[in-house]
Amino acid sequence: MNLHPDRSIAGRVGLFGLMLATAIAAGTALAAGGKLVVTEPFGPSSGWALETDDAFVLTKAGCLEALARLDFEGELRPALATGWRQASPTEWDVSIRPGVRFQNGEALTAQGVADALNRVLKADAPPRAFSPKVVASVAAINASTVRITTPSPSVLLPHRLAAPNTGILAPAAYAGERINPVGTCSGPFEIVEDIPRQALRLRRHDGYWGGPVQLAEAELRFIPDGGVRVTQVQTGEAHIARNLPVAAIDKLRRTSGLNVVTVETPRTNGLYFNNRTGPFANVALRRSVQSALDVQAIAEAIYEGSARPAVGPFAPSEPWAPRDATVVGYDPVKAKALMAEAGVQPGQLETRLLAYSERAELPDLAAVVQAQLKQIGIDVDIRVANYAAIEPDLMSGNFDMFLLSRNHLSDVADPIGFLTADYSCDGGYNLSKFCDPDIDRKLAMATSQADAQERHSTYASIARTLQDKAVTAFLVHVQQSDATAAAVRNYRIHPYAHYVLVPELTLAE
Repeated sequence: MNLHPDRSIAGRVGLFGLMLATAIAAGTALAAGGKLVVTEPFGPSSGWALETDDAFVLTKAGCLEALARLDFEGELRPALATGWRQASPTEWDVSIRPGVRFQNGEALTAQGVADALNRVLKADAPPRAFSPKVVASVAAINASTVRITTPSPSVLLPHRLAAPNTGILAPAAYAGERINPVGTCSGPFEIVEDIPRQALRLRRHDGYWGGPVQLAEAELRFIPDGGVRVTQVQTGEAHIARNLPVAAIDKLRRTSGLNVVTVETPRTNGLYFNNRTGPFANVALRRSVQSALDVQAIAEAIYEGSARPAVGPFAPSEPWAPRDATVVGYDPVKAKALMAEAGVQPGQLETRLLAYSERAELPDLAAVVQAQLKQIGIDVDIRVANYAAIEPDLMSGNFDMFLLSRNHLSDVADPIGFLTADYSCDGGYNLSKFCDPDIDRKLAMATSQADAQERHSTYASIARTLQDKAVTAFLVHVQQSDATAAAVRNYRIHPYAHYVLVPELTLAE
């Protein structure tokens, strides 16, 4: 499953930008009214397979819905389900919302829900939030109830039902060789046109079960270049530009007719090491790099006030961060001593650092890491490409270091999803190739800890280990900033990147 799959092809983006520029020259620039245009850095890449991040694109588009949803405050709410109860320690019964119809008129049924979830569960590469490791079976036990069985007692199953990967489409969506979301969603917006790798054009779903939808039309454009996203919101080609490059934020705040929305997100940018093979299998060398990085300077120079130095995988304000968590101090003397302990002499080590271009700050961050490691005698060769181009090397372990921006609550709104995927021995996204049986034991324990404080304490213990062993050099906790035209009303940034086009979003006349 891709965390950041290829969201565009540069040539097509250039052509799309030319088409837009031509339209504006012809006098068709967007105006406030019934159609809203959003520029988004990441688009679909996997044929709408719901086990991939394509599911996130569909939920952002207001098309795909799941049994549960996480609201903008992070609270778990019913969606296509009306509720759930734990029938036994390993069984959850989910009540299906009556009267819901998909956009093609098909009815939502318990059997349809079970079939959809089983497709995801039995995928060749099931999603981290809903895989056989955490779900044993799904079955409709009557006309309105689905029973989900877990391999071991789990208090977190309802949170998994809010993951976009567990979204439900009408049975007709699965009739062909690949999934077809056109007309088969249940959400407030229906896809009118899917322009591959460029955009989704949508219209209001008047039969939406959740009530009135304000916008008549919307368009979600996939533009990985942050500068292009900024330009389009400045010129009026788009109403919302998401995931602004840090360097553009201050200027946009001073631009008449635009608003900048900024929120704290559960996102930490880190330097990921290959812990299994290569030079960074040595913990002393990882800790050397950790001490050689001036994260305070990085936060100030690269992020210009929109990030703060990381104290580990979790920000200090989060309930699962260790209470005594502190920033690893910049100490080049210590870094050189640790490098000597690892048996590496200055000038002896050449390493390769990968970064992806969809997040505009990462190439600049790579250059700073390169310069700071040069100060202790480590040479770094940087490779920047779109995520799809480097993901095969990441998944196979063919790398030394990698810069990743990771939202640790996007898969499941609890750290169990992130920690299991990224740092358990068999984690589906364990790029670090790290394995510690003690961490696996703690994760298994957390799954059944009903008391939230006890569970959070377990996560804090794991976070402390990751920091102490420099499994990853955690750099900064980041904010997200989006720009909106002044006419946009009721726009909010979802902290887990699940939703963009929602029923209440509208444009002033």
